[in-house]
Amino acid sequence: MKFIIRSKKIYDGISKGPVSGSILVEGKKIAAVLPYDIPDEYAEIPVEDFGEKLVMPSFMDAHTHIFSGAIAASEYVCDTLGQCHSKEECAEMIGQYAKDHPQQKRIRGTGWFLGVWEDDTLPDKSVLDAVIPDIPVYLQNADGHSFWLNSAAIKESGVVPIPDLPNGIVVTDENGELTGILIEPAACEPAMEKYMDFSRAEREAINSNLQKILAKKGIAAMSEMFAEDYTPENYDTYGMLKDLDEAGGMNSQVFIYTKLFGYTDFEPWRKMREHFNSEHVHIAGVKGFVDGVTETYTGLLLEPYTDKPETCGDNLPLWPQEKMQEEIIAANKEGIQVRLHCIGDGAVRMALDMYENSGKANPGMSVMNTIEHIENIHPSDINRFAELGVIPSMQPYHVTLSNCDKVDRLGEERCEYEWPIRSIYDTGAALAIGTDFPVVTLDPFETIYAANTRLDQKGKPMCRNVEAQKLPMDVILNAYTMGAARVYGVMDKMGSIEAGKDADIIVLSKNLFEIEPVEILDTEVLVNFFEGRTVYEK
Repeated sequence: MKFIIRSKKIYDGISKGPVSGSILVEGKKIAAVLPYDIPDEYAEIPVEDFGEKLVMPSFMDAHTHIFSGAIAASEYVCDTLGQCHSKEECAEMIGQYAKDHPQQKRIRGTGWFLGVWEDDTLPDKSVLDAVIPDIPVYLQNADGHSFWLNSAAIKESGVVPIPDLPNGIVVTDENGELTGILIEPAACEPAMEKYMDFSRAEREAINSNLQKILAKKGIAAMSEMFAEDYTPENYDTYGMLKDLDEAGGMNSQVFIYTKLFGYTDFEPWRKMREHFNSEHVHIAGVKGFVDGVTETYTGLLLEPYTDKPETCGDNLPLWPQEKMQEEIIAANKEGIQVRLHCIGDGAVRMALDMYENSGKANPGMSVMNTIEHIENIHPSDINRFAELGVIPSMQPYHVTLSNCDKVDRLGEERCEYEWPIRSIYDTGAALAIGTDFPVVTLDPFETIYAANTRLDQKGKPMCRNVEAQKLPMDVILNAYTMGAARVYGVMDKMGSIEAGKDADIIVLSKNLFEIEPVEILDTEVLVNFFEGRTVYEK
């Protein structure tokens, strides 16, 4: 099948802005990029003329959690807790959700966030027990690093006090009783197991539903960044995506990052990569968590917290640095990309140091490692991304989620370098942009607006350094396309409108290069071509 896409406004993912032109699509590929006035030799080929609508490469989200995201976007989860400004509001909302969904035997919610609460102290099970005493309730924090459970959920999931738990905190009160709050991966595991527990038929429907959402949003690539282990359960989970792919149900590429910690022999990774060899599902690399989040004092800082001066971060790093270093060197030696979650400036420096050491131990390695999030950085480390060839993988909408809460935790001086996306980009670093969905919305236009303005939807500044860290549109869209393609190692296949690449092309309702910033939020995808196939049309 051949056809031509034509517009007076085509952005190729590389240039400073859009130009007039035509795109010849043949099968799944872009066969040629042609002038706007189509040469006579192509006169018999059908043309889809989009006038002056902006045509561009499909978005590629550099950091998501596809499985929990699919669940959060389903009928099984109350995903509006982010609207609440107190624990009482959250309890009221989840109580109403339970009444509206009487068939559910387990109540799930996501999005509650201390940074937007009037009282930013951790809640406890009693608030939920007062509203839903008998049905297990599992509420995942917006940042994905905490769970809030009621007593029924504590009992069902088997959570018990575990003092000095590596890689996690099971919170107890002064009497040693469980509060219902679990912090960081190891502590959250029992709750996450129940939160993700569905029948196979339900999970298949959940996965299919997300693919429809991706098509509507114009997203051609996303990832699974939970760093799961090489277990039969995860083979089964990933296998459902492979089955969906082989049945023709995928509207995006999926790149899965598995567990780094605990491995220097990556034979389990190689076996998993060989097994998941379908066209659109890929085992892409490994992932580790250096720290947690500053909201619960599990972000690793170089200097103590302003509002908790006795610590630079509780129980950190989440894995011993010496072990992390050995594992990173071993992974890179085998050509496996490493991606590290780093929130605080201490975690960012630790990761850069470990990557630098890995480069020395593996001279000439071609793999590009990443640091995820980078919510705070010491100014002396800003240049090191470009110097070391480390990709900063950042999520601009996190600034909006934070709602200036870092000032209390870090103080005003350090907040001059919160989410320092422009500072790092200006050094020549290869920036990639994503969402961290379901931590924040999957909608690309909300992320683009946040990157371009660092304001909320009402125009309120969401951080201390708005003007210094805003990004221009061409940088944002390049990082949202080619930048993510670089992270996923598919720059030869995706991310731009060039001959030989996949025909992943979207048409937008507004020209992002010409409209006022507030209009970005009203922009929609009109048509989405995934590998030359129309997967969505408004």
